Amino acid sequence: MKIQLVSYVDITFPELQYFFKSGIHINTSYELLKKHSNPNDIAALHLTYLGNLLKKASHGRFGKEEAIALKGLAKSSVGTGDAYLSIQITQTISQIELLEKQIVELDESIKSIMIEMDSIILTIPGIGFLNGAMILGEIGDITRFSNPSKLLAYAGLDPTVNQSGKFNAKNTRMSKRGSKLLRYALINAAWNVSLNNKTFNDYFVLKKSQGNNHYAALGHVAHKLVRVIFKILKDNVAFNLD
Repeated sequence: MKIQLVSYVDITFPELQYFFKSGIHINTSYELLKKHSNPNDIAALHLTYLGNLLKKASHGRFGKEEAIALKGLAKSSVGTGDAYLSIQITQTISQIELLEKQIVELDESIKSIMIEMDSIILTIPGIGFLNGAMILGEIGDITRFSNPSKLLAYAGLDPTVNQSGKFNAKNTRMSKRGSKLLRYALINAAWNVSLNNKTFNDYFVLKKSQGNNHYAALGHVAHKLVRVIFKILKDNVAFNLD
């Protein structure tokens, strides 16, 4: 939806995305576009009104000077000022705001459920409510897996294998099998854990020093992390590498 909004604004008022240095996906831009998405309309606005609109929406970061600059951009805009696209812009912003509100509500629900579950996975440094929920949700009952290797395979973290005669050479690509969501969650968790735990960070640095690129090194860390996750969930023990 955000990409679609940018495409609409590029047609109607392309200069606007350069006016807001952080892009158009900010509250000030949204409040402006919901009321006045056509550059001709903005150019005709009373300076005081536009200044107050920007000031209120930005909580004081924008004011009269920005209003003057914005009116100047609107007057010289090469945009079409298409009325149909103006309606599309307004509706798209409404949909974006609704989706963002729903995402916040879902995040809060996930947090509440994870707190209630009090899962041992949260004792791993760097694994939070959302990532922990993704991992637990995809794994399900840990007793489904008899060993860590089967969990690795389910996540698609077992490397693919090239065979030539009697020689087996593992390449750096991950298998396409398994749960894509679990694989994503584990790779993301591997990075966070390596930032929050010295043992995992040392392992990541070691793999980098051996010639692996960033993502290949993360793959190795994810392997190590899966074995830890398997152990603590299987035995219901808190994370402790000592």
